[in-house]
Amino acid sequence: MICSICGMEIESIDEAIDEGWIPYFYDGETEHAFICPGCSEVFLESGKDGEMEVKEEYQGKITYKDEEDRKKHWVMGIVVREQPR
Repeated sequence: MICSICGMEIESIDEAIDEGWIPYFYDGETEHAFICPGCSEVFLESGKDGEMEVKEEYQGKITYKDEEDRKKHWVMGIVVREQPR
């Protein structure tokens, strides 16, 4: 996993939980996955609905690593059928 903001990597979900990573948060209506404790301390706050969200002064001003990755990776499926004998 990588932090959506700074790109810091962590090996496992268990390790992320132990270190205080947040699994998801919102910038306006857009949901982002994974943020490290350092970035969450600076950029996030608890919203009125209890969800973690980007502080007002940073909304719309952050370039997210998860968005960059979505643009880089393509998913391709291949179907293989066995010929009847």
